[in-house]
Amino acid sequence: MKEYWNYFVKNIKIIISDLRSKDKERRKKQIPNTLTIIRGFLAPFTIIPAVLNKNLYLAFALIAICGLTDCFDGWYARKYNAQSEFGADLDAICDKLFVLTLTFPLAFEYTSWIVLILVLELIIALINSLYRIKGIDARSSIIGKIKTVILDCSIGLCYLDYLINIPDLAITIVTVLTNTMQVITIVDYIFKYRKEKTFKTLTNT
Repeated sequence: MKEYWNYFVKNIKIIISDLRSKDKERRKKQIPNTLTIIRGFLAPFTIIPAVLNKNLYLAFALIAICGLTDCFDGWYARKYNAQSEFGADLDAICDKLFVLTLTFPLAFEYTSWIVLILVLELIIALINSLYRIKGIDARSSIIGKIKTVILDCSIGLCYLDYLINIPDLAITIVTVLTNTMQVITIVDYIFKYRKEKTFKTLTNT
């Protein structure tokens, strides 16, 4: 854990150093990571206060901005060859932070299903962290990506319910589907871990 923390701090310092550099190419290389960090900070420090203050239009605007940064950072990194292992790790961390902080306020309104979403998402985040610490590739599988899309739709629908009346049945169906995909994702990750662990054991003998 300490090693991973040092790895994280070291790379954040590199990002800050590159952004301060007079070298234009170094600054350009950090644009995707900067967008990712912005997404990570917007949820807890701007979107949640906007929701708590019932400023839902501002909250939706900020959520839309986060969605755009999520699309643009990956596109920019691929197009301009600015991809990095730390960038992928940072993207995963900020995505989880974004989802968890957006989901938390909903737990007071929708209780059981949303609480279950929070718990399962925390379990997924824990599994991913353990993968990373043990040196196993923790990139999302296609199942994980589908889960994320459904989760985003579920959260969006719950927030939309603040503005217009969404039928309770629709919200229940989407949240239950989200819970199901989260459980499938956890099982998929566990099998992936066992497979990777078995492979490493065989190659070391």
